[in-house]
Amino acid sequence: MSLLESFNFLLAQRQIILSSFQCEPKNLADNTQSLLITLKMLLQEGGVSHPLLNAKTSTDFISALESEAEYSIENQLVIMQLLLHLHYKHAPDKQVDVFQKLFESSTVNSDKYLPYLALIASQQNIDKIPFRTTNKMSVQIHQYLLFCLYRGKRLKRKGAAEVLEVSMTPMTTLYIEMLMETPKEPLALYTDFVELALCNNVLFDIFITSLEEPIFTQLVNLMSQDNSMRARVIELMGYSGFSKFVPFLARAMQQPAQTLAAFKALRTILGPELDHAVPYQWQFEDDQSKRCEYLQFYSAKLLNRWLLLAPKMLNVRMINGIEVNIETIDKIISHSSPVHQQVARLHKLRLQGVISQPASKQFKLAS
Repeated sequence: MSLLESFNFLLAQRQIILSSFQCEPKNLADNTQSLLITLKMLLQEGGVSHPLLNAKTSTDFISALESEAEYSIENQLVIMQLLLHLHYKHAPDKQVDVFQKLFESSTVNSDKYLPYLALIASQQNIDKIPFRTTNKMSVQIHQYLLFCLYRGKRLKRKGAAEVLEVSMTPMTTLYIEMLMETPKEPLALYTDFVELALCNNVLFDIFITSLEEPIFTQLVNLMSQDNSMRARVIELMGYSGFSKFVPFLARAMQQPAQTLAAFKALRTILGPELDHAVPYQWQFEDDQSKRCEYLQFYSAKLLNRWLLLAPKMLNVRMINGIEVNIETIDKIISHSSPVHQQVARLHKLRLQGVISQPASKQFKLAS
């Protein structure tokens, strides 16, 4: 196997790790280290003609991403993070320059890259990216606003209209509303998401995870009236962490069309606690049809067990079987599977949001 084939194999392995409940942070760290070593060897060896693998400057990255056809979007951005680490590990200003140019690029900032660029920029711990809204497409502005959300930035409503010099389309207005220190009433926000068909958007994940149980329940009940949103409702129940939904999800797991979605939501909330009701080996049986049969069968046992546990866990919010609060969130992120980590980071936004005031009319929300 050539170095390039090994590198591509590691990228494919990484996507499996990121979607797995059975992997641990160490698995992801080991994969990252292997990718870094292999990419470094590829670059030292020379002869790799792929533009993205040879990118170094912001111009290189823009050109490579504009023409990239071989790698998926997820893998493109993994490669970009690896290259930033190899070339600019100790030069944060260079990393900022790369992301600034990517955010400014009208070609790279197409819909397909939203929200990926915003997410990886925030994961690089970049807090300040200069950005001017003049002559920018809406999707570029949304990318930057989402980056600000990921970094915990907020606006005070008073004076916001003066500092945000953007074309106020309905969708841009919604992104800005999500940045407000005190957003408008949740039901009104939900109506905006529905009207803009954004209930499958990451912005909606941030919104819905931020809600307390009564209003969350009210909104998922509204969503449940649309049969096409049933799988999404189950997913959001898992994201919410509210243990009150465990009985509903256990019953949903008995329905063939909902078995796997309900299992994922239950595993997200309960983590290893689920093993007491459903044998671990059946949760991850390779044969999917058998796996569904086992999950449907053991859902009744889960319901019976929950009758004993529920009085002790009323209104508790959990991820991976751990109650979610400001003291536990970092532990959950550092000791859980990549799937749990993704949900836990939404809760960290809820728990540790930082208020940041804009400094001028040049849209310096995060600078």
